[in-house]
Amino acid sequence: MRGRCLQDDEGKLSEVLGVSIDISAQKQADRELQNQREQLAHLSRVALLGEMTASVAHELNQPLTAISSNAAAARRFLERGIIDPNFLREVFRDMAADSQRAGEVIHGIRRMVRKEESVREILNLNTIVADTLRLVGADILMRDSAVTTEIDRSLPPVEAVLVQMQQVLLNLIMNALDAVASLPPPQRRIVISTRSIEGLAEVNVRDAGHGLPKDHPEKVFDRFFSTKGAGMGMGLTIVRSIIESHSGTIGAENAPGGGARFFFRIPAAPRARPEGRGA
Repeated sequence: MRGRCLQDDEGKLSEVLGVSIDISAQKQADRELQNQREQLAHLSRVALLGEMTASVAHELNQPLTAISSNAAAARRFLERGIIDPNFLREVFRDMAADSQRAGEVIHGIRRMVRKEESVREILNLNTIVADTLRLVGADILMRDSAVTTEIDRSLPPVEAVLVQMQQVLLNLIMNALDAVASLPPPQRRIVISTRSIEGLAEVNVRDAGHGLPKDHPEKVFDRFFSTKGAGMGMGLTIVRSIIESHSGTIGAENAPGGGARFFFRIPAAPRARPEGRGA
């Protein structure tokens, strides 16, 4: 309701004007719009929670499975009366490394939820390739596969989060092992290579499997898309988000002669870039 008083020439009240408008429909529409906004916000939180749950399950599955496998192997040896201190020492070291990696995944997610900055350091991707291969050495042997490396010794260092780079390589290597699993053992070949491009460090993981979808190979990076029957479709999505958070790029293509090639490139650490080339 709105009103207005009118005065005559002598300043006395002469007339009162008023208007009344029914805004019930507008208020109802505003309430419905607010309810829709709240529902959308709730659905967004549920969707984010679902993605985070899938991410946690995917990232923790490998280290926890490795811990379980090592513990089972040690128990079998002990039950047979075989006590090899060197073997047990190696098993316990691997279990400790896997448990630490699982803890780092949890800590990384907690930092993301709390919006904390992850600690970056100067890293050599050649070293990370070697360390990651050691972590998955048991898987490579169990799957009767062969992994070879072609290392570029001039690869520039990068500024990155160590555990995230290990996550990237671990996902790509495990996917490559899955890709060649259906082949005869002599054909289960994987090649990991590094090379230096102007101002960039590149890592390639190539397998001899059946390749990627021919229409749109980049679909493998979409959420919940998987070429594996029991796949969750989160691994490569996580990999892409990590690489992009490091100002890098990632791609996938069908390799000449069969199989797939995944590659990512990360800018060299600022002090490692040659002067006059965008340093």
